[in-house]
Amino acid sequence: MMTAWEVVKANQLTKELLDGLFKGEIGAVRIPHFLSPQLCSKALEGIKRYGVDYYEGVYPKIGKIGITQFEHRFSEDAKREYFRKAEKANQARESIFRDSGDPVGMVIDAVGEAWGSPAGIAREEESNHSYFAGLVRVMNRALLHTDWAGGLDGRDPDWTIGKIYAQLTWNIYLQTSSSGGATVVYQRPWRKSDQTYYKRKDSYGYDERVVENADAVRIVPERGEWIAFNPQYYHEVEEADGDTERITISSFIGLSPSKKLIFWS
Repeated sequence: MMTAWEVVKANQLTKELLDGLFKGEIGAVRIPHFLSPQLCSKALEGIKRYGVDYYEGVYPKIGKIGITQFEHRFSEDAKREYFRKAEKANQARESIFRDSGDPVGMVIDAVGEAWGSPAGIAREEESNHSYFAGLVRVMNRALLHTDWAGGLDGRDPDWTIGKIYAQLTWNIYLQTSSSGGATVVYQRPWRKSDQTYYKRKDSYGYDERVVENADAVRIVPERGEWIAFNPQYYHEVEEADGDTERITISSFIGLSPSKKLIFWS
């Protein structure tokens, strides 16, 4: 029996670990050496060749390669734009990582094997359009926030991913900061009332008071490591020191009504 709200380090994923994350019984799971140093270097070379864009009006600054459903969730036109971009974004990811192997495919295989049934990138039910998965991020700080695509609270009811029952997020750390940059996950899930009382104006972040007195796990990532947690719980990335930026590839995993695990960014 695992102690509640701990970080579990494992050599490989299991269904028990995934269940524990979905149910909020574990703070995080980390698998060291998911990618070797050699494959991390090849992946970084691909990222450098492709080039990184930075979000406008976001502070602290965050660089990215790829698209996010979150940025396209506010209208039907934006939704159509997301799916127009998704195919090219998936192709770009495969091109960037052609020398290292596609980390998204590696994670899908590992998660599907642990879950005991096939997993894959999400598809929109009505149109059968594929979602994009595998966002590359370059950053030294992320503010306190949560992520949740499920439609139970009215966030994304018109998307297939809005039908999920639970959600995870994962990151593979291709490059880590020289010091600092820890990921902190708080044992405090998002509530609808938080939008009124704790959401910061003109920011994606929330006031620190929302996690006051909450237990937390703090993870200093290592290069090549795979780390997953439940993003319905508040989390942040502490400020990193030095000139080396943190570079990750990540996506969400949703538990669909059919119990299939679906991936998207």
